[in-house]
Amino acid sequence: MTPRERFLTALTGGTPDRVPIGDYLFSRNLLKRELNHVPQLYEADAQVRLATHLGLDCMWIPINGFCGTEEEVHAEGEHYQDEWGVTYIKNGWPIMAQVDVPIKSRADWKRYTMPATNAPHRLSMLASGTKANTGDLAILAGVLGPFTMMYWYLMDLETLSITLYDDPELVREMSDAFVNWALASAARAVSQGGVDAFSISDDWGGTRALLMSPTHLREFFIPPFRKLVQGLKSLGKPVIMHNDGQIRDVLDDLVGTGINGFHPVERAAGMDLVKVKHNYAGRLCPIGNVDNKITMSTGTPEQVEAEVRECLAIGKPGGGYILSTDHSIHDGMPYENVMAYLEAGRKYGNYRI
Repeated sequence: MTPRERFLTALTGGTPDRVPIGDYLFSRNLLKRELNHVPQLYEADAQVRLATHLGLDCMWIPINGFCGTEEEVHAEGEHYQDEWGVTYIKNGWPIMAQVDVPIKSRADWKRYTMPATNAPHRLSMLASGTKANTGDLAILAGVLGPFTMMYWYLMDLETLSITLYDDPELVREMSDAFVNWALASAARAVSQGGVDAFSISDDWGGTRALLMSPTHLREFFIPPFRKLVQGLKSLGKPVIMHNDGQIRDVLDDLVGTGINGFHPVERAAGMDLVKVKHNYAGRLCPIGNVDNKITMSTGTPEQVEAEVRECLAIGKPGGGYILSTDHSIHDGMPYENVMAYLEAGRKYGNYRI
């Protein structure tokens, strides 16, 4: 099987030749070591080349306008605004944390203009990434989800929490406007070609609990999330949800929206791969569960291999599982651990074993 075939077979519940391996590659150290290249921006072509070199089966490429990623290089510590009007301080790579948001009231929303979906740069990362995809990886087009946009980028969590009570219709209006923007951008991405699946990044949980009550999430954010999922699937592509943290109280609801895959089944937040695999067998492909905070970052290669084997023992039977860390491969991981993770995945993920 090609990497694309392997990944899409597992994502849609089938049994490939081996368990696919897919991860966010957020490590400039790894880019320097393997490709002798240190990018200033998130360069999709370099990411695809690195994923191919490492033997991954997919690559995540955001649609331009993915908040937190830079469109141009800024100096460390520099304040800047993106096209959404979100203010950041340059403080890392590839995702920056915001320090101010554009919408604090209905009056702000009335004056606000959404970025143009047909802006010339909108699909530039996908274009360069698909052009570099000589290894036939599955290309995952990345968009943010409505909850993350509302509590972290368009508004902050405090403003959103107050607005839920003071002006709940504003929350609905803004969420719907963003979903419409994301769907229009996604349709253009599919028309351009090279997209195999969509990945919605929408973090609903912290390490111990949800960031908002299940009641409010169900009332205000499950409906626009479902609209986004179903709209993306209507374009003929499967959909993955990236959702960090402890989200078991709403996982039934999220599976009910029609997502095909759930990443990263965060071990550090108490997400149980056994339960996710068992409870949603045939309906959901779990992706992840190798601990990137402890095992991958401070463990030994032997401990990494043992945890990979544990995940495969749970996820591999019956197909419908993709091996991944429970967030990303990042600069805090020893090179030996990254190699042990990949080697163990290839060695023990084969369905002929």
